[in-house]
Amino acid sequence: MKRIILVLGLTSLILMGCSNNNDQSERASAPDNNVIANTDHPNQADTTMGDTAENALDWPGEYKGILPCKDCKGIETELELKLDNRFELSQEFLGKPANTENKVKGTFKFLADQPNMIQLDAEGDNRIYFIGENFIELRGDKGEKLEMPELNFQLTKQLN
Repeated sequence: MKRIILVLGLTSLILMGCSNNNDQSERASAPDNNVIANTDHPNQADTTMGDTAENALDWPGEYKGILPCKDCKGIETELELKLDNRFELSQEFLGKPANTENKVKGTFKFLADQPNMIQLDAEGDNRIYFIGENFIELRGDKGEKLEMPELNFQLTKQLN
């Protein structure tokens, strides 16, 4: 008698275990009808494709550094990126006579085909920068990395 009860109990446990696995696999393969497509903003980037500098990094802020210069000691550069996609750029050409400072304001955009890069508008000479964690790096006119390891093209984010 005890043996029959034990066998029936084990059999029912096994059957319950099998039925739970089927329910879970059905739930996993069934489409999620609660997902709503965002058709209000068709030009908005699809964030389900992965993280980009725009949506994953704390990029707004002030970046400083000294960029290389052909005919001076360097270009002391300050670039402030604002959340509304505006920028302020200040450059001082070191080792040059006084009044060799350049200040401009404008807008920038994240590049659609290279979402970890921004391009300044014509006020900023259409320069392209790679956005990294607490730094930005000046790139070539097509976004390519400038292959001159002896030169520093990075500006460091100023953390307050």
